[in-house]
Amino acid sequence: MTPFGRVVSEVGHRGLTLVRAHPRADRLHLDLRDEVGHRVIGQWIADAGEAERIMTATQRVAPGQVERLGGHLVLQHGGADRRLTALAPLVAAGAELVVHRPERRAVVRATDGDQQTVWTKVVRSRRAADLVRRMRAAAAVPGLTAPDVTAWDEQTGTIALSTLPGTPLHDLLTGDLTDDVAAGVGRAVATLHGATGPALDGATTHRPSAEVEVEATLDLLDLARRHRALTPREANAIERDIAQAATRIMTVGPPPTPALTHRDLHDKQLLVDGDRVGMLDVDMLAPGDPALDLGNLLAHLDLRVAQGWTTEATARRVADGVLEAHAPDGRTATAAQAYRSLTHARLRALYAFRPGDASPAVRIA
Repeated sequence: MTPFGRVVSEVGHRGLTLVRAHPRADRLHLDLRDEVGHRVIGQWIADAGEAERIMTATQRVAPGQVERLGGHLVLQHGGADRRLTALAPLVAAGAELVVHRPERRAVVRATDGDQQTVWTKVVRSRRAADLVRRMRAAAAVPGLTAPDVTAWDEQTGTIALSTLPGTPLHDLLTGDLTDDVAAGVGRAVATLHGATGPALDGATTHRPSAEVEVEATLDLLDLARRHRALTPREANAIERDIAQAATRIMTVGPPPTPALTHRDLHDKQLLVDGDRVGMLDVDMLAPGDPALDLGNLLAHLDLRVAQGWTTEATARRVADGVLEAHAPDGRTATAAQAYRSLTHARLRALYAFRPGDASPAVRIA
């Protein structure tokens, strides 16, 4: 496997800057910037023969929009994607590419005839129905503000969503944020966790052990080792922290009754609109431990302090306000701190692949 540092260096020699990479076992999905700051999406594929095959297949669905630089780097312009075949036509029709994880998922933003913003997710066709089910479950929770599915096509993997008003909590962290905002966030999360009725009936419960083992933690650490994005010493330290956090989570035990959980809740997923707080990206919605959402949100507030995005005082005030408004029971409050530590460890592995998002010196204690 090509060392991650060499990938960063080689794309740099081609006039590109790596902002972040999403690791897979045999490749890296790349979010790049060119010399004038334009976004470029690509893949670094370890096997040169596979890189050639992917380029050829992608050219078939988006002629003239793919290029291969050297043996391993494939650049995919304008939403070109051999798996997400609906993406390039949407971009060609004027939609703005917001997110593009090659061959996995994408999000575009467009304006309709009434000058209203339209968001469309593009996923592999086999995933569309499950995502629609989760999104509709969130939108149906009484009192919860979440995007609703306005149209979808299973064959093309496209899902159109309603637009939520508001400002991301992430952006508000830089200003004079009021206590009402934190309280609103806490109430919104509590509304999700308190949902009853048919939401995701029959869905598999997300177990604490799965949170430790799946891509979010140990799998991500394994990828960081495989791509040599971390030194052995850094990787070993993260592994110890994961083990300690996992022990704390298992000691607390699972919640008596699983709650409806977001599973990727952080400051960029929350939109504040007056006294209402909307919740984005409910793709992983599942019954599980409500402490996971609280711990993940608190850890991201810690991250924003480490990045210099907000002050420690502001982050603490938001964290305290969220917890006060949410009012978790003693078991959930204790577990949330353990999940907070687990997320700290995961973020250290994740940000090893994000040289453009934060200084390499940023480490979360």
